[in-house]
This record gives sequence, structure tokens and C-alpha cells, in this order.
Amino acid sequence: MLAPTELERIASVCAAIANEVADDSGFVSMRSLLARFQAHLLIQPMLVEGMLASIEQGNGGINGEGRWAVLIDSETYGVNERDVESENGRRPLPNRLRNTIAHELVHSLAFRPSEFGVQLKAKPKSGETPDELVRAIERNTEQFSPLLLWSGKALNQLVVGKKETLSVEQLLEARRNIGISRHVLINRLCLLRRMEASGLLACAGLRNLAIGLAEWGNDGRSVVRNWPLFANFDRKIMPAFIWKIAHQDRAPADTVFPDKTFAMCGGSNSTIQLLADAGTEAHPNVKKLSIQISIEDKGRRPKGEFLFVVSVPASVQANPVAPHTLSSM
Repeated sequence: MLAPTELERIASVCAAIANEVADDSGFVSMRSLLARFQAHLLIQPMLVEGMLASIEQGNGGINGEGRWAVLIDSETYGVNERDVESENGRRPLPNRLRNTIAHELVHSLAFRPSEFGVQLKAKPKSGETPDELVRAIERNTEQFSPLLLWSGKALNQLVVGKKETLSVEQLLEARRNIGISRHVLINRLCLLRRMEASGLLACAGLRNLAIGLAEWGNDGRSVVRNWPLFANFDRKIMPAFIWKIAHQDRAPADTVFPDKTFAMCGGSNSTIQLLADAGTEAHPNVKKLSIQISIEDKGRRPKGEFLFVVSVPASVQANPVAPHTLSSM
């Protein structure tokens, strides 16, 4: 198990790498990311979606350079080397492929702890083999792939200077431009708690905001997932239903949200405004909070995932105070 300081160091390194290889818009191409990790992408038929492999230095790598390879299943993704070489912010590779590549590259840090200025002090526990230690380190580091995919540069461009909380439409546009999944979008924001020096959690765009995932059922209603979940409310006072979501996975939406006209509950309204019970986790119903809830406007396809966004309208927000964050990670 890695110490918190070691995890924070790895997070900082991943964030720095993303900023280093990102273009002017903040987009991180897989071509640039692979080059920074001195890794090659091999696309071929496989029994798994992706895996990391080391290249023996005695073989001189591939084309005389590089010590690592990310192997990708050609049947799962249907891309070729030309697609990778031509990738840019206007035409990113599929989100799932991008996340798989980033995921495997973060895993490589477990095998090269000092190469990027990360000196891990983890030692095997009593009876633990070196291989078991490496697998434990991999489990600790796999959460950091969003830091490689959504650069701080792009995140700053989205958040800094905003006068109001980010809308679901702005988040969806960012997701498309950056080439990330809904899961990665939420998890990247959750990781801001490890990057407190950025100050982004105090920006208006991310204050008094919750972002989560839901899934459509067969009856036009939805269930709410408890992971991933980002919530950043002043003084940790948030709508009581956010606390419920955090502790109960796949709760039917009509047991979470009080407005039956809301689309998630089977109604027709994709955006609603209401006065909700709010408070801390210990005392969730101590005040009323005026909020707005919006969802991603897409067809109600059974098992289809979509974003929902809970925010406090700018007109009722208090003066900025030091925020507290909730993350289900």
C-alpha cells in the first residue's frame, strides 16, 4: 500500500505530464502521451482489450527506441496506426481506447518508480512477494489515468474566469473536445482534491455543484449510480439527496428526486428547479437550498448512461468561502 504522500506525488507527476504534452487547447493526443512514456502502441488481435508489455533493452526496443509497449485489441477498437498519428482535438480517438492507453501507461509507473521523479518506498508486507507488491502498487495508481487525459491546461480554460457554475451543456462540450468518457470527466474533477494548490475548487465554475451518472431503465425512468460522484458545496452543506446517492447505488430516481415531472423520474422536464432539504452528512435536513437539476438530453435508451448536474443558481449563492469536497472515489 502506498503512503498518501506517494499517491499525491504520482498524481502531480501525471498532471505535469499531461500539461507537458498537451497542445495549445489543452488536448492530449495519444501519440504525444505514448512518446513521453517512451512507449509504443501495438494494435493486434488479442484476448483482452489492452495490456502493458516491457521490451527487453537488449533488443534495442522497436525501431531502436522505447522500452514499453501498450498492446491494443484490434477487433475491439477497429483503429490503425494512421488513426493514432492523425488524432487531434477535432477528431479524437474513441474515448474507451484513449482511457485504455492512459490506464496502461499509468500502470507502467509501478515498474519504473524513479524514472519520472517518483521514488516509491513501498515494501512487501510480511509474506508478500515482489509480484504481489507490484500488483498492489498497480491498484493504487490505476485511478490516475484521468489526469493524463484531461490536462490541467484544458481544465483551467474551462473553469477559470467563469462567473456561474458550469452547465451540463458546457461539460458535455468539454467531454467531446477532450475525448473523454463520462466516468473520466467526473473522476478527473474528483482528483482535484489531490491537487488543492490549483485552487480550482474555489472557482465559481465548480462551486456549489454536483455531477453524477444515471442509467435509463426499460420503463423510461432511471436509476442513479453512486460512483463516480463529484460534489463541491460551500461548508459541505449540500442537498440531502446527494448524501443518499453517495451511500446507495442504483437507487430509483423517483425515490431520490422529489419532482415527478423530472425526466429522470419518467416526466418530461430535463431541467427542474426546486427548494431542497440540505445539510451535512450528519445533519442532512437542517435548511432549504434553492437548486437546479439538469440532465444530458439524449434518448432514453435502456441501460444508456447520462450525466446529471445539480447546481445552486448564481443569484442565490453566498460569498465565496473555503469549499469542502465529497468524492466517492
